[in-house]
Amino acid sequence: MSFIDKLKNFFKKSKLGRYFLIGGFAFFLIKGLVWLVIFFIAGFSLINFGS
Repeated sequence: MSFIDKLKNFFKKSKLGRYFLIGGFAFFLIKGLVWLVIFFIAGFSLINFGS
């Protein structure tokens, strides 16, 4: 078994691994939504500023 397979099994079977997966997913989801809001605000302010 390779190291990656062992790591996948750890994340799937242990409770701590599930917390890492869910926490990582939630972190990057929130981070992406924050950046999306920042780009929307910047885009709309440039549109309104140019008019």
